[in-house]
Amino acid sequence: MLLLCNNEDVKKKVEIDIRAGKELKNFPKEVQARFVAMFTILERDGYLHLPYGKRINTQLFEIRIKYQGQWRSLYAYLDKFWVIILSAFLKKTQKTPIKEIKKALNRLKQYQEVI
Repeated sequence: MLLLCNNEDVKKKVEIDIRAGKELKNFPKEVQARFVAMFTILERDGYLHLPYGKRINTQLFEIRIKYQGQWRSLYAYLDKFWVIILSAFLKKTQKTPIKEIKKALNRLKQYQEVI
């Protein structure tokens, strides 16, 4: 896991799952920079509003980046203080692909088993 911020004044601590980090590294540099900006806002405020954030279901939320395509990252709140970035992908269809949701839920389950 990659911890983004060490600042004690943030509302949430955002961590990036190693697998999600590898997925993000395959994105164009500008897209990566925009995601980092969204992660920083998520840490500072504890949430994202539309058009940058959206609830997928009761457990998952997505970060939405529009730059030469539709880029998404799925995340979840592990507890009151922790957010985990679970996956990242280029969105090619109208709806968020079920396989991406299942992948994020499987990764989330692994974290929940440890807590």
